[in-house]
Amino acid sequence: MSLAENSPTGKSSAMPIGDERRVRVELDSPELESAKASLSRSRFRLLDSVLTFFSTTRWWVEVLLLGSLYALYSAIRNNVGDVTAIAFRNGHDILSVENFLHINLERPLNQWVHHTPVVANVVALEYATLHFIVTPAVLIWLMVRRTEHYRLYSGGLIITTLFALIGFFVYPAAPPRMLSTEGFYDIMSQTSSWGWWPASGAPGSDAISNQYAAMPSLHCAWATWCGLTLFFLARRTWVRVLGLLYPITTYFTVMATGNHYFLDVVAGLAVLAAGTGIALGIRQLWNSHLERRRLGHTV
Repeated sequence: MSLAENSPTGKSSAMPIGDERRVRVELDSPELESAKASLSRSRFRLLDSVLTFFSTTRWWVEVLLLGSLYALYSAIRNNVGDVTAIAFRNGHDILSVENFLHINLERPLNQWVHHTPVVANVVALEYATLHFIVTPAVLIWLMVRRTEHYRLYSGGLIITTLFALIGFFVYPAAPPRMLSTEGFYDIMSQTSSWGWWPASGAPGSDAISNQYAAMPSLHCAWATWCGLTLFFLARRTWVRVLGLLYPITTYFTVMATGNHYFLDVVAGLAVLAAGTGIALGIRQLWNSHLERRRLGHTV
C-alpha cells in the first residue's frame, strides 16, 4: 500500500508506508522537539535581555528615549495637515457640550483675566515657561534622587504622551482664544509685547506650533504628573505642597489664557490616569516575571 501523488510529468510517485512512518518519527523526534524548545527559550532570553536592559536606568538611554519620543511628538503634533475647518467645528462642539452642562468655566476666568492686566501678565508668563521647565526638572530629579521609582513614573508619562498624540491627530480642536465670536480673549497675544511669544499667542514659533492641539490638554496632564510625583516621592513638606499647587495653578492658567476648555483639562487627566494604569500593569507583569525567574520557572 502506498501514497501516490501526480507529478507535473503525469507520472505518479509513491512513498512506501514504512518510509512515511519513518518520516513522521523523524519529524516528531526528541531532537526536533529539543531544537524547538531551544529556539523558544532563545526568544524569551532575547526579550528578557531587552526588558532587563531598559529596566536599569542609564542617563544616555533616557536621553535617547525621551529625545525620540519628543521628535515623534513634534512630528505628529505639528504635521496633522490642514484641519482648520474641522478644528473650529470641534471647538464649537466642545463649547456647546460645556454650555449644555453648565461647566464652561473657561469663559468667566478668561474674561476676568482679560480685564486684570497684572494677572494676565502672570498667567501668560507661567503658561509660556513652567511647562517647559518643571517637567524636565522633575524627570532629572527622579533619575538622580529617586532612581528606583524612575522607570514606573517615566513610563506613565511616556504612555500618557502617546495617548495625547492620538487625541491631537484624530480630534483637532481650536482653543477658546480662537473663538472670538464667543467672547473669548487671547491673553497670550494681549501680553505679547513682553517679547516672550509671537503675536498669535502661541508659546513658540508659529512655524512649529500646532494651534489645534487642544484636546486633550497635555499641559495639564504633565503638570498633574509633576505634582503627584513630587507629592508622593518628595520628603520635604513644602516641596510636596508646591507639588500639589502646581497642577491647580496650571488648570487655572490654561483656561484663563483661553488656551484650553474645561473638558480639555478633564481629558488630560483621563489620559494621565490611563497611562499610569498601563504603566502599573506593566510593572506588575515585570515583577511577576522576575519572581518566576527567581524561582526557576521561567520558560
